[in-house]
Amino acid sequence: MTTNRRQAACLRWGGFAVIATCFCIPLSTSLMELGSALVILFWLGSGRATILGRLLRRQPAAALAALLFLYFLVAVSYSPADWGAAVAILMKYRELLLLPLVLSLALGDQALIRRAENGFVAGAMVLMLISYAMGLGLIPSAKYGNSLLFHITHSFFMALLAYWTLQRAIDRPRHRLPWASAFLLATANLIFITPGRTGMFTFAVLLGFAALQRLNLKKRLAGCLVLILLIPAGFMLSTNVSSRVQQALQDIIHYEPGTSRSSLGMRLDWWGNSIELIKERPLFGHGTGAFAVRQQELIAGGATMPSDNPHNEYLFIGVQLGLTGLALFLALLASQWVAAAGLERHRRFLLQGIVLTMATGCLMNSFLFDSHQGHFYAFLSALLLAAPPERPTTSVPAD
Repeated sequence: MTTNRRQAACLRWGGFAVIATCFCIPLSTSLMELGSALVILFWLGSGRATILGRLLRRQPAAALAALLFLYFLVAVSYSPADWGAAVAILMKYRELLLLPLVLSLALGDQALIRRAENGFVAGAMVLMLISYAMGLGLIPSAKYGNSLLFHITHSFFMALLAYWTLQRAIDRPRHRLPWASAFLLATANLIFITPGRTGMFTFAVLLGFAALQRLNLKKRLAGCLVLILLIPAGFMLSTNVSSRVQQALQDIIHYEPGTSRSSLGMRLDWWGNSIELIKERPLFGHGTGAFAVRQQELIAGGATMPSDNPHNEYLFIGVQLGLTGLALFLALLASQWVAAAGLERHRRFLLQGIVLTMATGCLMNSFLFDSHQGHFYAFLSALLLAAPPERPTTSVPAD
């Protein structure tokens, strides 16, 4: 086989691997990681490395993602964690390298971008249907309850599915009924089945943001009023929502530093620990994987529970890489928001939703560090960035 034919074959199979990975992201950790490994393997054989330098110059988000991973790599050298533990944390951030790789594989390939996006939506819908089947007793529940995934991760994908299907219901009038039905099903799953508060909060943020994207000023005010009425309605109709909100309020009211064992109480401890550690080394941080080691030293003799991360990506990066690393992460999110302005409307709104979801979700969780959320962010944002810029006259994207 000639070099050109081999590269063309790898490029084609790399596209299939991207689509398969997007489908598996909401479903299976092992299949998702296998898919991403295949993406790397086919990328190496595709010859797309030759355009990587030009891509990094033209796509600030790709360059910033690669630079942030390089920073994590360098920070291994001054980490107090043992080499194996530091490298294990470093590999948790490998999605940063996948972003430019996926972008280069999908660059300008409308069919691949559309199929991969559809693959993610299909995977999220399968997750939702499995959750309903478990909730109704049609199939046995898994170790995480009514989901294949941990409740935080499940609720994250349900919020995204609701946002995605809402956007499609608006943009695709010929298929409005099925997409609107999928939106209502994803919303009901969040309200009545999954206990993830992160997803509930993300859903409310995305729903409000969708109103800002789609409505004029007068209708925005009406939409905000409807949203304000819907939130207490959901609180009264769903014990799932009301119990989780009440639990959060109780966690805050009864919080005692160092002794609270609630989910939110321990987070408050870890956030306080993180701020103290950032103050110690504000510029370059303590090194990759340093949080667990430095926190153990900080809480020695106290009752605070140890953790491998503070469940806040901004603080986690700040502890490891300092304010310079945090600035890089914020610049990465900002660059994607700016790049979204050049895309056609449907993809612009989706990329903005992804950035907003990461920005808000990282306040309560370490989503770049977490495998499923990190892969989603890298793959789907890269695919949307790979789309051609907006044309003077845009058309409704095909299913």
